[in-house]
Amino acid sequence: MLEVGMKLEVEKLVTDNDTASKAASGAVEVLATPFMIAWMEEASLHLAQKGLENGLTTVGTEVNIKHLKGTLVGKTVKIVSVLREIDRKKLVFDVEALEDGVVVGTGTHTRFIIDPVKFYEKLKNAK
Repeated sequence: MLEVGMKLEVEKLVTDNDTASKAASGAVEVLATPFMIAWMEEASLHLAQKGLENGLTTVGTEVNIKHLKGTLVGKTVKIVSVLREIDRKKLVFDVEALEDGVVVGTGTHTRFIIDPVKFYEKLKNAK
């Protein structure tokens, strides 16, 4: 069961494959904003999944993120997702990325609860 205040923390090691130059979002060897956002979405997905009925999942629909500080390859980043709001099928998460306790990224992420079978059918039948 989903409840406001639910929290999930995961740690990610920044590798050469997670850099801005690899993501084509910059030319430096630091954690790329797109990868940081993907980690925030992933944490929120896993947090939501813990409270959903079997057969349901979520899809991301909105991110509002600030990337505040660069993170070097080899550093560990803690990603924190907290479920802030539940409005029927809409879930809003507060998300943060921290390196050694310092916030390097922060913002919100919105996901919607879906039934994948119905979701795919709707897409297949869309004109």
